[in-house]
Amino acid sequence: MLHALLGLAVGLGVGIAPVWSLDSGWAETEGGRMRLVIDPAPRDDGSIGGFLDVDLQPGWKTYWRDPGGAGIPPMIDFSQSRGVAFEAMHYPPPQRIDDGYAIWAGYTAPVRFPLTFSRTASGGAQIHASAFIGICEKICVPFQAELVVDMPGETVGHDAAAQAVDAAFARLPEAAGPDFSVETAQLGTNATQLTISAKLPAFRPSGVIPELFVTGPEGFAFAPPELIRDEGSRIEWSVRVEPPSKGTLDTATLPLDVVVTLGQRALGQSISAVPAPGN
Repeated sequence: MLHALLGLAVGLGVGIAPVWSLDSGWAETEGGRMRLVIDPAPRDDGSIGGFLDVDLQPGWKTYWRDPGGAGIPPMIDFSQSRGVAFEAMHYPPPQRIDDGYAIWAGYTAPVRFPLTFSRTASGGAQIHASAFIGICEKICVPFQAELVVDMPGETVGHDAAAQAVDAAFARLPEAAGPDFSVETAQLGTNATQLTISAKLPAFRPSGVIPELFVTGPEGFAFAPPELIRDEGSRIEWSVRVEPPSKGTLDTATLPLDVVVTLGQRALGQSISAVPAPGN
């Protein structure tokens, strides 16, 4: 479509600069659609930015990276790409969803998952994504699509593309800071119980209850957290942990990625859970 519009503009004698705001076009299914959007102009750190755009119809939902005991986390494979290497997929802050059958972490509105790539060769490149997500209304529908973006050899950025990618990255959780951070993560006996405490900002929106979301190494499952202490500026949760196999862990620590949401703010932090004193 982009090339057709450019050709039409040239045929009409309209002079325009190249616009490389690249997307794969929409793949559609019941309840929603998704596409891949790329800004090929290098970012400040030399990486290439983009996002997986998931557009949900009203009443439909999709999953976070670790939904909990039920659900399908987003999965995306870039192994068929040429000239670029996939670096990371990032996740906006989720919310806790109770669908009447299970409680899980996900999104109830359209969501954009930011993506980071690096160039591995000069010249033209192709980003080929095999994407698989689950979207739900009363039932869940698996949604798989092949999404392809061809990148030109000489990339010319465009403000609209850069702004869209920047906006997607801006919705990610903030880093830990002096006023908002996870302070401790402790494992109970046999690593089946996890206690996490966090420092909260001095300003706390009235009536807003902070939410905790936890993900860890592959195979670990984390139940919905239980709030056990709320002192205003500090808060503590207990989380039941299901290790990949029953019994004690072989390692002394458990690496975790933690998100704490508080109204319009959200914190994202990596922390290692250590055995609680006496364990």
